[in-house]
Amino acid sequence: MIAYTKNWFESGIDQGWIEQYEQEAVRFLESEYGELSQSERLCFVFTSLFQKAGHTALPLYLSPVEWAERLDLGEISNAKLPDVPINREQLSNSSIISADDQFTPLVLEDGLISFRKNRSRERGLLKRLSLLNSENTDPVITPLQRNLLQKLFNATGTEPDWQKTAAAMSLIKSFMIISGGPGTGKTTTVARILALHQQLNHYSLKIALAAPTGKAAGRMGEALNNELNKLGLTADERAAFPSEAKTVHRLLSGTESRGLLPPVEKKRLRYDLIIVDEASMIDLNLMYRLVTHLSDHTKLILLGDKDQLASVEAGSVFADLCRKPSNAFTPESAALLKRLGVDQDLPEKNQAELDDSILYLTKSYRFGSDSGIGTLAAAIQKGEGDPSDIQATISKFDELQHTDFNFTAEQLDSLLKEPVEMIAAAAKHSDPGDLLAYWKKTARLSVLRHGLTGSDRLNQLVEERISTMRVARVQNGWYHGRLIMVTQNDYNLGVFNGDLGVCLENEEGALWVYVESGSQLKRIHPGRLMNVNSAYFLTVHKSQGSEFDQVRLLLPRKDTPILTRELIYTAITRARTSFSLLGDLNLFEKGVFRKSERYTGLHHLIQKL
Repeated sequence: MIAYTKNWFESGIDQGWIEQYEQEAVRFLESEYGELSQSERLCFVFTSLFQKAGHTALPLYLSPVEWAERLDLGEISNAKLPDVPINREQLSNSSIISADDQFTPLVLEDGLISFRKNRSRERGLLKRLSLLNSENTDPVITPLQRNLLQKLFNATGTEPDWQKTAAAMSLIKSFMIISGGPGTGKTTTVARILALHQQLNHYSLKIALAAPTGKAAGRMGEALNNELNKLGLTADERAAFPSEAKTVHRLLSGTESRGLLPPVEKKRLRYDLIIVDEASMIDLNLMYRLVTHLSDHTKLILLGDKDQLASVEAGSVFADLCRKPSNAFTPESAALLKRLGVDQDLPEKNQAELDDSILYLTKSYRFGSDSGIGTLAAAIQKGEGDPSDIQATISKFDELQHTDFNFTAEQLDSLLKEPVEMIAAAAKHSDPGDLLAYWKKTARLSVLRHGLTGSDRLNQLVEERISTMRVARVQNGWYHGRLIMVTQNDYNLGVFNGDLGVCLENEEGALWVYVESGSQLKRIHPGRLMNVNSAYFLTVHKSQGSEFDQVRLLLPRKDTPILTRELIYTAITRARTSFSLLGDLNLFEKGVFRKSERYTGLHHLIQKL
């Protein structure tokens, strides 16, 4: 038996890492199920804390001390917690934790403890995707399909054309994933997939484009429109394609009931084809809602980069699904793809149907062998080798820079000086589009949001300097040139979490905010925008779905579990032309070799396929 320190729960409340939700939930459970044992209480509290940190499951094979370390709770909390794993026998008679055949708040399976809701959604998601894959097992291959594919993809060579292969797969699969890094041609591939399916169906298909944030939806719509314009379509043909991409939330609006009684018939997304970009950012709950509302005949294609950061909310669905190491296909799929005109030899492997629906785009058209950004991103993706290789890469290319940064007063003053000067210079910009482009030239990214080195404090310091130095005329916190980011969806205003905006003063002296939502700039009175923050510094998470000419990544003063390979890779690939690292290079290297780990039940369920 574990010798528990009795006061770990009370100490956690005093130290602040056990929050109000956990306190109230424990009180409720004890009112319903009786007094909880220390093992039960530990499991419930940490399952909740793990969910807040993005996990959908708590690994029972780790000790409570290790749980605290994974959450970076600090040494004070660790001292109060058991340092050996909880024995499953201690939970055998639990009233709140059981195997999946009993209705309890927590489920124990595969050595993981999950909230029942999460485990149910993981099972439901996997079941629905597997069902989609089984619906088109014997597709009809026609000469027209082959001819159109050849027309859209006429590349030759001995190596497989993965873009053409992806388009061919979209004809034989009802569900598929296309994963690739920046510049690997995801948008080009999807534009040709859209053209292929519309031409095969005489431009009569109903298609939806979506992304998890308004910012990503705007970029998706704009990029796809640019690619479609290159295909030489007539005006009538062009009109058959969707004019914009929606957020996934907006796509799902109206599908779920708001009354006390469930609808007689489940509302479905009645589209022929749904394509979702930046799918790595979609959490378990949102992905589950999406797939369960698909109509029976809908094809679903998810786009993303499996090496980027996972969703902010719980789950890592995209990365969990992209488990195979490289492109390979079952002999049956390879034969169908060959009949469709994919002439190169494809790697074959007997594998699960879900693995057979995943394709990786591996050739970068943006970053060549002479690109520092591309070379560094590729090295970080692998996360292998000697740390000195990272240093050598940074020093080899002019577009990569490193500056030691220790947050001295002088360094901090220099860091804040640039955005303040840019605000002063913003006076010459009277067009909102020009002003937004002006700010997008450089992104200052931080690893943390909170704390002395976090984006919140740095933005606050910029705002303080603007006021004290009288750089701009401030009216209720607003001024000409202010860069903001929307932090919460507002369907009444039509702006969404992650949208960037700028404030302009017109000729009459009135201030208006122009928010880039989707592919448009929306003019909104500042008084109506309730959920916005200044955006001179952004966390790497908030930068997802965006691209900038220059990116500066600011490291914290000390190591943190948040500094991972995926976060660093995401930061670097936001840059088009140059990347600067501010901080300790040893800390950077430590992050490169630390792979982000999300504990999910979905990962284990997929492993068993």
